[in-house]
Amino acid sequence: MLKKKWWLFAALFIVCALIGFFVFGKKAEGPGARASVKKEMFRDVVASPGELMAENTVYIQAPPLQSNQIYEEVKIQDMVAEGITVKEGDYIATLDPAVVNKKIGDVRMELDRALTTLSQTALDTTLQLRESRDAITNMVFSLEQKQIALQLSKYEPPATIRQAELDLEKAKRDLDQLEEKHKIKERQSIARMEQANRDVARHQNNLSNLEDLKGKFTIKAPKNGLLVYVNDWSQGGKKKSGSSIRSWDPNLAMLPDLSSMLSKTYINEVDISKIKKGQTVAMGLDAFPEVKLSGIVTSVANIGENRPGSNAKVFEVMIKLEKVDSILKPGMTTSNNILINQIPDKLTIPLESVFSEKSQSYVYIRRGNTIEKREVKLGKSNDEVVIVEKGLAAGDEVFMSEPASAKDHTIVPIK
Repeated sequence: MLKKKWWLFAALFIVCALIGFFVFGKKAEGPGARASVKKEMFRDVVASPGELMAENTVYIQAPPLQSNQIYEEVKIQDMVAEGITVKEGDYIATLDPAVVNKKIGDVRMELDRALTTLSQTALDTTLQLRESRDAITNMVFSLEQKQIALQLSKYEPPATIRQAELDLEKAKRDLDQLEEKHKIKERQSIARMEQANRDVARHQNNLSNLEDLKGKFTIKAPKNGLLVYVNDWSQGGKKKSGSSIRSWDPNLAMLPDLSSMLSKTYINEVDISKIKKGQTVAMGLDAFPEVKLSGIVTSVANIGENRPGSNAKVFEVMIKLEKVDSILKPGMTTSNNILINQIPDKLTIPLESVFSEKSQSYVYIRRGNTIEKREVKLGKSNDEVVIVEKGLAAGDEVFMSEPASAKDHTIVPIK
């Protein structure tokens, strides 16, 4: 019998406890939830998420493509895993040689054509100069014949002698013209041969450079460090096996110096005028909420920019961490609270407890057994609290939500 009564009392106790929890426990979180007016140090902060990066970073890059007249995308054929520690000279990645192989094939064809042109130019030059020399030799024979004819005409009539003299003079002029033309042809031949040789040399040089470039498609680490993939801005995500390398964006990965780190953040145009170099920053890590860090603003951009997915202008701000922890890795997301100002001994209330009607701000405060709708004069605010200049005293309790029973009350003005 006693055992049955014991179970009955236990069951009643549990039921009462549950009723009390649902009735009274929920009441604290519901419409009746209140917050005390506090007198404390007010901290005016600008909050902004950021991303960790090393202050000094060595980038691992693809070999120069544009200087070798390669403007197409080059695929990353293979790349080692992100996050491993590499040593100088260690293998990092292999680029797909398809594009450079095609370029090598094209240049070889151009080189073959240039060699053919050089050979043809040499033959043409030889023939033209030989014909020119033969013409000069024939003209020399003709000149000698004219000289003999003049000598033989000394016993002829004067008209015959004069004709022989004119024939000799013409032969001399013709010989001079042929010799001048021969010199011009020689200079032209030299120029054509030099141009043909230059074309051959240019294609040979291009071929050599491309062969050298192909040899650099196996990429190795320039120094010791932690391997971190870089962002692929055109395609989203990070560059990895299968991603593309472009001549204007040759970075494959990076080796950050983790002994000094920054948080890069972007501040909107409304708040940027508040941000100055030297301001202190309280910082947290999304991945490790228990870790608290501190930093200093080291640079503030003068020119705004548009971030992807937003039309608003933002300004880049760099924050240097005062102390580096071993858990910090580039790319981690940080929460940055930049301290703009702090004012001691100010009354503050949560932003949620403030309501407004036209230009009048007010709160709901309990006065005995009634709720009063009281006007307040407010000062500066941050993301959590606002300063109360007039209307409340330390220890007063304000409602966190609008009580239905007092919604239509008249606002009590500040005395």
